[in-house]
Amino acid sequence: MEPIAETYTMVIQQANNASTWYKENIRDKRRYSRGIRMISIILFGLGGIIPLINALILENQGKYTILNLGYISIALAGTLLLLDKFFGFSSGWIRYITTEMEITKKTKEFELRWKIETYGKNLAELPEEEAKELLRMLADFVLMVEEIVKEETSSWAMEFQNNMAELQKSINNKVETSMPGNIKVNLNNIKDYKKLKIKLDNHGSIDVRRKIYFFQRVNPGYHMITISGESTTGQLVESAEVVLVEAGKLSELTVNLES
Repeated sequence: MEPIAETYTMVIQQANNASTWYKENIRDKRRYSRGIRMISIILFGLGGIIPLINALILENQGKYTILNLGYISIALAGTLLLLDKFFGFSSGWIRYITTEMEITKKTKEFELRWKIETYGKNLAELPEEEAKELLRMLADFVLMVEEIVKEETSSWAMEFQNNMAELQKSINNKVETSMPGNIKVNLNNIKDYKKLKIKLDNHGSIDVRRKIYFFQRVNPGYHMITISGESTTGQLVESAEVVLVEAGKLSELTVNLES
């Protein structure tokens, strides 16, 4: 073969190899993406159906509850979608398809242009300037294919970095929002009562001996403070107050017992 013809064959083969690589790897991306999406849809559907089954059948018959399974199903579906986003199965599938199509298109266009430029010419006996022009065409085509692959790789790198940053941000937010808080309870008019007890939610009761109580390392959310005891006249009393605990903050509650 003539040197230019050999170079042309090598360049086209490299472009076809790049296109084939993307075409073959599309299969794995497509399989994982479709599998995750299908399972997620099923789990989301179960998450909506299970509470209905629980309410219409099991609760009416006085049987056990499966309500929590609905929450678990939805949580699993969301986790699968997060995995898909983090590992880029769906986005990679689309990216591989577009890249493979772009390389194939450019290769066919170049092959057609090459036939036009070399029609009726003997590649072994070309003048130096015409030979250089054909070699420049080949070089430009190689650079164009490499640029397409580079853009795809850069898109993947950018997506991966963004996903990592978003994951780290989500972890930090989760840590911040799950930090325990504290509760300060101010008790007024306790001198008019005896055998007073205070408790947080369903935890054990504590004998009231002072006007201020602290509950430390309380999970964020709504909590109930209950005060119970007897008045000086022997009447049983009980007071319950709800307090919202924010992550890492001190929540203050004042309970005014009737004097």
